[in-house]
Amino acid sequence: MVGCYEPDADRASDPSDVVAGCIESGSRAVLLDEGVAPAGFFDLSSRVAGELLHGLGKYGIRLAVVVSDASAHSSSFQDFAREANRRGDYRFFPTRDEALGWLEQR
Repeated sequence: MVGCYEPDADRASDPSDVVAGCIESGSRAVLLDEGVAPAGFFDLSSRVAGELLHGLGKYGIRLAVVVSDASAHSSSFQDFAREANRRGDYRFFPTRDEALGWLEQR
């Protein structure tokens, strides 16, 4: 997909690294696989997810996150993912194909 940034494990260590990588590559969207997400992303109390979403939002960059089993995470994360999927420029998907399909539609 043209214009979609996929961070590797080294670049996803910090939300600012993900945002910087996206900007450096000229991408308007990020595809983030669960295993590459910044440490603390799924623990909402760490504020890592909020920091990443805020950084991407400042630049109008969309985010699709592949989470194969949301029930493996806290109930607050599950609520967060459900709410995100109702609106906005970031969404959570159980498969990579679904995430790519959403990014390509927009």
